[in-house]
Amino acid sequence: MEALPTLTLIVDTQVPPTSEPVSEQATQTPGSCSDSLKYLQDVNYPDGTAVTPRQIIQKQWLVKNDGSCDWGAGYHLKLLDGTAALGAASELALFPARAGTQATISIDFTAPAEAGTYRTAWQAYNSGGIAFGEVIYMEVVVGQ
Repeated sequence: MEALPTLTLIVDTQVPPTSEPVSEQATQTPGSCSDSLKYLQDVNYPDGTAVTPRQIIQKQWLVKNDGSCDWGAGYHLKLLDGTAALGAASELALFPARAGTQATISIDFTAPAEAGTYRTAWQAYNSGGIAFGEVIYMEVVVGQ
């Protein structure tokens, strides 16, 4: 099996949540713990941010591992929906984050050359391939 590219995960327990969650869900995993990812806020590039064609965008989301399982090897994010992965791999490793901690997920994107609004949606999956938690989004507007 080919190794997945790794996304940057920066633990940050000092930033308070300010955004409403997209959905509420926690998924039971094999064993005695449950997986959950709670979206807290966009750290940068809020939805609708104007960018230039081909601009490098290092999008960051503040999330909380509010399940009881630690995110470790085998945990990953997958592109669910959107125009495209915008230069990012469609599947990225998601680790580590201990249960109960906040973390900043960071993915590097490249804005398309064509003007328009572009959106991507990403879902977390555990090592058993089961989707869990809230979906995180990135939406930018590429100008001329």
